[in-house]
Amino acid sequence: MPKSFIIIDVDEDLKEMVKDAIRKHPYVSAVYTVVDDGGEERIIYDIIVKVEADSTRDLDDAESQIRTRKEIRSSLTLEVIEKEDTDRSRRLI
Repeated sequence: MPKSFIIIDVDEDLKEMVKDAIRKHPYVSAVYTVVDDGGEERIIYDIIVKVEADSTRDLDDAESQIRTRKEIRSSLTLEVIEKEDTDRSRRLI
């Protein structure tokens, strides 16, 4: 099953509304809030969205629908590759 994580930057006052709207998408399996530790460095991204679809085409469509929401300032999509290298995993054990 193809999956990705989308990290999103949004205005603080729109964060909960955006999370609620994204949560309703049929291919969204989880929505997380990035916590600011209050340090000097500003957290760039506010929301992390996990997207899982039946096909790469569905995944691409879902990512596009989420990322193009007008409330989103910027986003970065990280697609996950799940093919496990069994030789490598045996060496790491």
